[in-house]
Amino acid sequence: MSSTLTHALILLVVFVSLIYAGSKQSQDVIAHEGKCPTRNPLIHIHCRRRVCRPEDMIPLCKSDGDCSSVQKCCRPMCSCRTRCVDAVKD
Repeated sequence: MSSTLTHALILLVVFVSLIYAGSKQSQDVIAHEGKCPTRNPLIHIHCRRRVCRPEDMIPLCKSDGDCSSVQKCCRPMCSCRTRCVDAVKD
């Protein structure tokens, strides 16, 4: 086998391994029981007018796996970023 063919096969194996590892990670997302608090309450809550600055929009969590077992990763009402909040039981 030539050196070029060997290098090409090694690169192909590495590439396929990276794709498989990425797809495996996306399947391992943790979802806790319950749901995020509603954003449409029975009574109207008027949030103060606010512009979300870029630094205010950095999420404090990316999925439920970043939170304790009784919390979910949600964007609370009147907030610019996602954070861990207590889950509402169904």
